[in-house]
Amino acid sequence: MLPATLGRLTRYSLLLLVATASFWFSPAPLTEDEYCGTYLHLSSFAGFMANCDGFEYMESARYPARLLEPQAVRQSRPLYVLLGTAVGYPVTWVMQGLQAGGLLPAAVVAKLPAKYQPLLGFYIGYVLLNFGLLLGALLLFRHLYYRLTDGRGQPLVLAALLVFLISNQVTKAFFWTVHQQMFTFLVPLALLWLALQLRQQPRWRAALLGLALLGGLLALAYGSFVLVLPVLIYGLWLLRRQKPLLTLTARALLLTSLFVLPTLLWILLLQLRGVAYYNHEAEAYHQLVWLQGLWLQPLPDFLVLTGANLAQFGTTLPAIAPFLVAALAAGWWLYGGAPGRPTGLTELIGLLALLTGFLAGLGYYKERLTFMLVPLLLLVAALALARRPPGPRGSALLLAAALGWHVWQVASYGPFS
Repeated sequence: MLPATLGRLTRYSLLLLVATASFWFSPAPLTEDEYCGTYLHLSSFAGFMANCDGFEYMESARYPARLLEPQAVRQSRPLYVLLGTAVGYPVTWVMQGLQAGGLLPAAVVAKLPAKYQPLLGFYIGYVLLNFGLLLGALLLFRHLYYRLTDGRGQPLVLAALLVFLISNQVTKAFFWTVHQQMFTFLVPLALLWLALQLRQQPRWRAALLGLALLGGLLALAYGSFVLVLPVLIYGLWLLRRQKPLLTLTARALLLTSLFVLPTLLWILLLQLRGVAYYNHEAEAYHQLVWLQGLWLQPLPDFLVLTGANLAQFGTTLPAIAPFLVAALAAGWWLYGGAPGRPTGLTELIGLLALLTGFLAGLGYYKERLTFMLVPLLLLVAALALARRPPGPRGSALLLAAALGWHVWQVASYGPFS
């Protein structure tokens, strides 16, 4: 068991590194107006983007007390910054040791922009976090692939789907920089895995209170983990035939209270230090805050705003159009194929609806955010391909198409942030 696991980790790590390193050779930006950050040249024909958001992440990881300052930009995501601290300092010490031993020439570090030189260890630490998050997403996708297909999935089909998962505009722009976008792939897969555990493992439904507290902690690392709460409410709903409605309602309130407890304790800590809690995403981008207009402004005005926001959300969908088309075709194939409902289809479709509603309601719309739908859309395609296997030639063609997709991603211009 252990050798197989280590072999899988090695293969997936190599796949991840080869795919993402190839983005170094993508066309460099032509003007500084096309990105926010610094383009770091590895050579005359290779380089990658250091996103402008990364500097604040690194400085906060270097000095975590910055989180306690008024209007600290990363104050709403303290656990992710502390992860950066936990990884960044050991990497910094290793880098200092390499420099002291002459294994890392000072001239190499001197070529970096001045503001990045003292933060190099934290930069590498955050990239290691990106690696861990994306590797976790790949392994979780593999698990869900075989779980949803009842073990009938084909390795070549899985390989092709993994290439699509790794190679896209989000990994191209954000894997080699300091950012949180690798959660884009991990969060939806983790939510689906949790929903399946709640459905198929009764002991998980008995642990809902602990899961609520854990989910609340994760929400302090990345905001989209707030969707753990509705998944846990789904776990309560599964008990509807065993528990009276009043009991379930009381438990739902208790779940919600435990889920928000970590955030409330963090806000209390800030207030004890005389600092008002600051959520940069809500203040700067009005994420979800615009929904308050439902009771703060006349209904016609709110409906106009809603229409405008939904139209803006719609402009991000072309970025994932190939995956949407594939999933729709797969859905038609599913219902036109063998009888019976595939394992986990209810949870998969339900989460697609939940994520779509969440993204549409954010009030801040970017293509990179809408990519949260892609891992689940790929699993819809996986279900169809398992129920109607394409055969060796078809699987090979699918893998060839995935490799062609990756080549196109590498050769295409942008995105850079």
